[in-house]
Amino acid sequence: KLQVACLVISRISAFSLYPVMIAVFLSKCRATTSFLSKSHLSVYLMQDNHELHEYAGRYIAIDVWIHTFFHLLRWGLQGNIQLLWTHKTGLSGLIVVAVTPIITVLMISDKCKRRIKYEIRKGLHYLFYAFAVGMCFHAPTSGIPNGGFIAPVLGFCIALYTLDALYVYVFMTEKIDTTIFHVLPSGVEMTMAVSESFQKRMNKGGIAYVCLPWVSKTQWHAFSLFEDPRNNRKKQVFMLKTGDWTTAVHDALQRKTVRPMWISGPFISPFNAAVLYDNQILVASGIGITPALSVINAHKELRRVNLIWACRDAAMLEFYIEHMIVNSDGWNLIFYTGKDSLDPAVDGMNTNVCILKGRPDLEAVIPNIIYGIESGEGLPEKYLESEREQVKSRLADKLLELEGRDDMRRSQKRLELNEVAQSQGYRLENHQTVLQQREGSKVVQKMKGSIYGNLANPLKEWKSDSESCGNSNNLFGPDNKCVVDTMNQSKHRNLINLRISLMLESGFKPWEHQIPASEFVSSLGKASVLNTWGVLYCGGSKPVEATLRRALRCISSISKEYQINLNTESFAW
Repeated sequence: KLQVACLVISRISAFSLYPVMIAVFLSKCRATTSFLSKSHLSVYLMQDNHELHEYAGRYIAIDVWIHTFFHLLRWGLQGNIQLLWTHKTGLSGLIVVAVTPIITVLMISDKCKRRIKYEIRKGLHYLFYAFAVGMCFHAPTSGIPNGGFIAPVLGFCIALYTLDALYVYVFMTEKIDTTIFHVLPSGVEMTMAVSESFQKRMNKGGIAYVCLPWVSKTQWHAFSLFEDPRNNRKKQVFMLKTGDWTTAVHDALQRKTVRPMWISGPFISPFNAAVLYDNQILVASGIGITPALSVINAHKELRRVNLIWACRDAAMLEFYIEHMIVNSDGWNLIFYTGKDSLDPAVDGMNTNVCILKGRPDLEAVIPNIIYGIESGEGLPEKYLESEREQVKSRLADKLLELEGRDDMRRSQKRLELNEVAQSQGYRLENHQTVLQQREGSKVVQKMKGSIYGNLANPLKEWKSDSESCGNSNNLFGPDNKCVVDTMNQSKHRNLINLRISLMLESGFKPWEHQIPASEFVSSLGKASVLNTWGVLYCGGSKPVEATLRRALRCISSISKEYQINLNTESFAW
């Protein structure tokens, strides 16, 4: 009975390997999956092939040992343990068991990733050929239909994978004669003009493998592609200086060069799933911004794309702020976690592009964005610079109107002006508080000594030589008289616009806690509303770091809680 039980477990573990081994090979047939992504079959395929590949690898790593243990136990009970080295089933199984940990554990274990170079682990990963050949000889085909399917099944998989890899190498790989490199302290941005065939295979985004033969002729590394905002026919990648190869590239580029490179691709990435959603929330950490930029560029006209980007590199942040094209219909929240000071021109932005100090509270920010857009309380297009200018103009008109009202008290005027601001989605902060907060900024420094006068007490400049408009109910106090006559109208209007600019704050801030947000989002129907929302996450090149793991866990929990679809992109391998 024990022998029969061992045989049953061994057979179950063997047959369960069939779909998993098919998945582990097909998930890495890059040309095949790229072709299938353009067919109707794509609706049945996973968007993240690497996630499927890793899951299948983990399953194989465990299942092989279960299968081996119960076979050895059965042979031991029978007294046939010598079959392990005298029969081809035992010998082929011995080869498979020996190479499986090398193939799987080195690519899965975080400790191995930290201690062993990627190139070594990648090279040893090719032992899967020994694994496949061993499996083909493990069970005789004479056992069909009761067994023995492994040889034709795995033989087909390894042949398809090999032909696919050859096709990619011959037909999907091209040389870039001239590459433009932009070197930053933390990494390198590469801009290249690709061929028309490259563009046709995938016009926007995707993943490409890059080889720089003047650094290493044998190493190919994967990077997210995004489009040059000035010329969509040119592709860009950003490599962060994190490992031996990227550091060598960064060091080699300290001297200006335009030497050639080789690029293979493009291939689909999880961020290509953005097309499935009308409303997108792109969450990025560090260099994870690159696939997000491609999505924004591809969908900014017809979809609402929101960005949450946490970055600690000031140079990288300023570089991408200068070059990125943002979506006017989406929130663009950039959380700076670094210690270096930002350029004041970047730091002082206050539109639907918001730069904030500190880490994002994703459990608050994601529901807040959905709440603000679905309820209409926090539509990001209200806070564009063009819309902001219109609001300032309307408030300035209202302020001038109120200054001429002698029948209203000052508090009444302030209340009415605030009501007008709130109806436009903004609020007016206390002017003295704003001046104290911004006293050291370039904006305030530039205004000092100009025609606007001393901003430490700017409204004193509103005094007129005329005595006809003195009024203790003046909106900003009895000592700040304002006469809007023909000679002074332009100067006074400029002063009013300046004050409103300093005091105007957005009424809805998705990075702050919004009381009804969670309840509101939870009440939305999945089929009718939440299915139109998708969260896409890219955590950079080293998500083994605790902060990125916490971010991914946080997003996953949010996705499950609100039943929102989640797609992740990672080059953790």
